[in-house]
Amino acid sequence: MFYLICFGILCVLAVLNVQMHDKLSTQILSGLAAVMLICIAGLRYETGGDWDTYNRFFDDFPSFSRFVGNPATFDNYSMEKGFVLLCALIKSLGGTVQHMFFVVTTINITLITLALGKYTKYPVVGLLCYYGILYFNLEMIYIRQATAVALCFLALQYIQPHRVLPYMLMVLLACTFHRVAVLMLPLYFVLNTKLPSWVYLSVIGLGAVVMLAGIPWIQSVIMQIAGWLGGDYLDKAEYYTKEALFVVNRGLSVGFVLNLLIFVVIVFFKEKIDRLAHGTVMLNMYSLSLACYYYCFELVEVSNRVRLFFLIGIIALLPMVLEILPLFLERLAGLAVVALYCFSFSRMIFLEAPQAMAYNPYQNYIEYKLHPRPSTGKQRLEKSHELFQNARKN
Repeated sequence: MFYLICFGILCVLAVLNVQMHDKLSTQILSGLAAVMLICIAGLRYETGGDWDTYNRFFDDFPSFSRFVGNPATFDNYSMEKGFVLLCALIKSLGGTVQHMFFVVTTINITLITLALGKYTKYPVVGLLCYYGILYFNLEMIYIRQATAVALCFLALQYIQPHRVLPYMLMVLLACTFHRVAVLMLPLYFVLNTKLPSWVYLSVIGLGAVVMLAGIPWIQSVIMQIAGWLGGDYLDKAEYYTKEALFVVNRGLSVGFVLNLLIFVVIVFFKEKIDRLAHGTVMLNMYSLSLACYYYCFELVEVSNRVRLFFLIGIIALLPMVLEILPLFLERLAGLAVVALYCFSFSRMIFLEAPQAMAYNPYQNYIEYKLHPRPSTGKQRLEKSHELFQNARKN
């Protein structure tokens, strides 16, 4: 119930944001929403996914002073260097892995909140969308990728005014947290391209057909590209395209239909979206995420992780659609639809389904420090991994 209550609070803040969107009210409401999101993931204790892996990583990292005194040790770590340096700095200041979670989450949510303030007059609606659609994957599992995604999202502001240098620098910084961010570099030149509605519908519609027909193609392409890049890229490509856990096809689901429906609705408003300062960029980002969803159906895990860089466009795109609606009651009705759409993404977590046991019950670090007791986090995470692997096999 904890996450569902937080979702409800965000919905209330979003309604207030739609009703009162002057600068001061928006800053206060978005600040409240951002603080709540920072505290949920930043103060989690043995809750969510991959926390045990990051515990081991953090323990292995040396202090920042050791890197300064012996720079050669820097090459011993295959993980992206920006994240390694950040962890080393936190460790040098006496921090623990819990401090690292809080610092990284604070950076991520702050960047996303700042970006939403530039893209839409309803940033709280954007944070609601982020919480429902992306938050639990990025902030509570793939935290390195979350920082890279947030940096790339903020970098999108430079596309429409044609400021290539700050865009490239910010994306390169993102690459130091997750190497897949390199995909965003060439997209600078195409994301602001306005295309006819029939092109969007045709491309995504064809992708849906490819998925339904089960036409294989993506594995060979990934291996070819990784072969050109070489090094770690080739090793990771082989792992993600040959490991049985990842070589799983995406099947027909509620998401298949829901994504198509919401896309058709968004394309209906395309002309008005294109008139907004960053509308075309966000529409193209979301379209790319759907292309990953449908065309890369052969590799669910790979497409999901790559897709996160593009899917973030929807957290600005959906508030933009609300901006277009002329009447307040229409915007409220639209917000209700948006909230239901966001709820569908994280419904397993909100409703405490067995598949989401790694998240439930929520454990707070401060509360566990004040009232020490055995944590069930490890057992729940192991059981969650077991359920995940069985689901992949079946």
